[in-house]
Amino acid sequence: MSYIYPLPTTGSISWSDFLLDEDNLYLSEISEATAQRGRVREALKEAKRTEGPIDYTKIINTIGDYLPYLFGIIDCLEGGQLKLKKEIEISWRCTLSDTVLKKKSRVLCKGIYYELIFILLTYGYACSDWATSIIERQLQNDEIDLRLRQAADLLRKAGGVFAYIGEQICPKWNNDSISKPVDVLMEIPTSISKIALADSTSIAIRKALMQQTTSSLLAKLAFGVSGHYEMANGLIKSLKDPSKVCGDFRKYVSYGALFHQALGKKFLAQDANEHQQYGKAVGFITEAKDAFQLLTKSKLTTIAAHATQEYNEVKNLYTSYVNYNNTVAYEKVPTKADLQALIPGGRMLQELTKYNPPSPAFGPGLKPITKEQSSGDILGGRYY
Repeated sequence: MSYIYPLPTTGSISWSDFLLDEDNLYLSEISEATAQRGRVREALKEAKRTEGPIDYTKIINTIGDYLPYLFGIIDCLEGGQLKLKKEIEISWRCTLSDTVLKKKSRVLCKGIYYELIFILLTYGYACSDWATSIIERQLQNDEIDLRLRQAADLLRKAGGVFAYIGEQICPKWNNDSISKPVDVLMEIPTSISKIALADSTSIAIRKALMQQTTSSLLAKLAFGVSGHYEMANGLIKSLKDPSKVCGDFRKYVSYGALFHQALGKKFLAQDANEHQQYGKAVGFITEAKDAFQLLTKSKLTTIAAHATQEYNEVKNLYTSYVNYNNTVAYEKVPTKADLQALIPGGRMLQELTKYNPPSPAFGPGLKPITKEQSSGDILGGRYY
């Protein structure tokens, strides 16, 4: 279960309109930067028009080709090799900003970091959406393990990109006089980095279910995922105006926390039943059933579909556990407060993959560019 991020699109620009190269050292590089950005724009427009499967490798590789040039521009602006003819203004169609319009318009904003943040966000969105497309395929038995591992790797790498934006780029763009969409505020990239890590651990749960994994460990993993969704939700709520964040995304995050809490309680019920603690089993399975039943009514189809699947399973467990306790075990069912005290701390099996930006293609920070560096080492050359 992952959120599908609508890929941003952007307006056309020419870097030569903004950049002044007094010594004529980087004229060809500036022209190439414009050309590479144009390729990114066309790839995103093509993806937006595509009704079938999106070619995420094309988007990721195209952005990867552009990034060294963008970092080169930033390097030269910071080092003084390039100057501004006029203030940089670029438009991007935001992914996570709410709007009263059905069709989101592009948001014009000033500054080179607006461009860098959105390019990296798009990079991460493409990795996350690619992972989701892999998970949702009908996989053959002999490819399930490989594809689930691939999806988890992509999510951890997407999370690393989002974390890099929140930790390294957003603090550099601290001009509060500029009106910014919520997508580029530090809290949003940081929150979606936590969601990406949570979703990669959710895949680990799916893999663990295919093996002989204890119900108690599965519960800890589910509560770990829920905890990361709760942290993401807290970051969104800490914004001055959380309502500016896309309503569906806010619902997805809060429902994601509730879904994995319920999943953890299902596993705790199974663990209690296995250890002949029938009253606890009834208590936990009842709470899980009620939560999943509530989520089946969600207007978010992803949440509702997964909740319905879980509810149908939990409903059968509930009937079985209650009947046994009422006719054989006769154990007292703990109160909600007592059950809450029995919930273990969450556990995460995954860590984010640190994002290493590529070396600039030109400027004072120029280094030889390897094949891995040219894409910011996001794919590692393993999936295409």
